[in-house]
Amino acid sequence: MDLKPEAFRLMRDSDLCSEARAGTTVYSCLLGTYGLAAQDTRMTGRRHRCVTLDPEGGYPFFTVPDADLLPLERDHER
Repeated sequence: MDLKPEAFRLMRDSDLCSEARAGTTVYSCLLGTYGLAAQDTRMTGRRHRCVTLDPEGGYPFFTVPDADLLPLERDHER
């Protein structure tokens, strides 16, 4: 069984990744994220998660507030 990352629709343009515009499909990063989402959550008071443009959940990744993500069905591709 292959582990597939969760898929989300980005509801706002990312400030960290110029390719990630509102409407882009992003995926949960399955690799090490070095606690960056937890750090951003602590700093902003808004829950964050690490996402990637890679449908397999690989690098590079960036953080996004959960409020800016709309969960999608996994068979949906960009």
